[in-house]
Amino acid sequence: MTWIRALAVLAALGDPAAQSPVRLLLSVGSNIGSPSDRPLEFAEQDAARLRQVFVELGGIDSDHALLLAHPTANQVRERLAEITGRISELHALGRQGELIVFFSAHGVGGTLHLLGTELSIDELRELVRGTGADLKIVIVDACETGVENKGAQKGQAYALTLEPSDAKGEIFLASSGAHEASQEWNALGGSLFTHHLLAALRGDADFDHDGRVTLMEAFSYAEKRTVVESVDVGQHPEFDIGLTGRSDVVLTELHRGKGHVTFAREMEGRFVLASLPRPEILLEFQKRPGEELSVAVPAGTYVLRQPQGFRVAMQEIELPYGGTAQVDGKQLVVHDFAEVALKGSGLEFHPNSLQISGALAGPPIDGTPALLQLGAAYRLALGELWGAVGVETGHTSFQAVDLTTDQWRFAGRLSGGPRFWTGPIIWMPGVSLELALLRQTDTRAAEVTIDRSYPALPEHDVLGFSVGPTLWAEVPIAGPLFASADLTAWIRVLSAEGQPAWTVAPEVQLALGVRF
Repeated sequence: MTWIRALAVLAALGDPAAQSPVRLLLSVGSNIGSPSDRPLEFAEQDAARLRQVFVELGGIDSDHALLLAHPTANQVRERLAEITGRISELHALGRQGELIVFFSAHGVGGTLHLLGTELSIDELRELVRGTGADLKIVIVDACETGVENKGAQKGQAYALTLEPSDAKGEIFLASSGAHEASQEWNALGGSLFTHHLLAALRGDADFDHDGRVTLMEAFSYAEKRTVVESVDVGQHPEFDIGLTGRSDVVLTELHRGKGHVTFAREMEGRFVLASLPRPEILLEFQKRPGEELSVAVPAGTYVLRQPQGFRVAMQEIELPYGGTAQVDGKQLVVHDFAEVALKGSGLEFHPNSLQISGALAGPPIDGTPALLQLGAAYRLALGELWGAVGVETGHTSFQAVDLTTDQWRFAGRLSGGPRFWTGPIIWMPGVSLELALLRQTDTRAAEVTIDRSYPALPEHDVLGFSVGPTLWAEVPIAGPLFASADLTAWIRVLSAEGQPAWTVAPEVQLALGVRF
């Protein structure tokens, strides 16, 4: 193999780097488990992200970092067999080999579900032991895969106390207890545990500020954050550890990163660092005042966000070729969260809203008065797009000779289109569709007398369909509250006697709403 020949050449030349252990990685992600499992959304992305971090910061050559997406159990066994051969070749050259194995997949009862096949945690650990690697680290992010009475036990307040383990040189980390679920969060775009583990490895867990993140720093950080944020259902990461010859293992070294973001000591609060132009969360962390914080990131463009209730402070960070960006908070600009959504950072805004409205609509039937209408609507904002569903009801009355007609209208509306922000107004052009029921009730002037001899006049129900362009203008009021105005030009089709096949009528609507 090319990489083995390269190692041999380095060893022959006496390069000191050739004497350091060679680290290998197998990162496995599978969104699909067994046929009865609900597909995961981010397992394969998490596996790719973890591989990226170890290639950037963990001293693993990209040729030694294997990524397996949606494999079967047999394919995992085959890859571990190949790694066993690589480790043997390293040992033949007098080199040590270190192996990190990461899994993100479905798990039930201590067994991983992989594309309709199964691989038990016990077998996985035996396969890893069989590789002969001098140091073996297994990280599993799956449900019900924690250890039971092996090597480590939870102490008070989730402190960890170690007991001796028979597995020398082996470390096993699990994202949850043996009978617990591991969570995926849409807001994070990944698994809760892996999200915090990645943040730890990029520097947020460098508690002693030596520029290196060790195994215990990373696990302690990820465990505490996972426990705190999963308090509603309970997820407690666990580990089983047995090491000789060293007290801890360095997982990542921040100086290896091409880019760094350093935060001033006085800054504090929760921050989210997302990539641009695609808004994918890279890091989410809590900055305490007075502490140093530097995180390693790939070269690129980022947006730093600090949520402030229903507003967001933002700063764009440019690291196209790497380097270091100093953040002191002075460049943070506070925006309404709707603007944040429209600029591509939709992971942090409140996309839902409810509103109540009053409207004046043109007459549905020629020769009748305009209608006053009340309505309610739910709206979903998705970045630069929006959609809404709502209901309205309105009433009017008009008189003929000795006759009064009450006209009621009940309608359901579906709308959608793009959004544009011009500060502070959000413009939402689009198209609206409406299905309406028109009901007329006639009352004669001498109805009481007439009813003695003749039955009451029947009600008239007519269904109608409307379509037309619409334009919303929305402005914030305070916090989650907003006001909006809407103008719609309806083209209506109403099968009413004596009416044309279609008519055109405007509608003006004013609304108050709340976002959540």
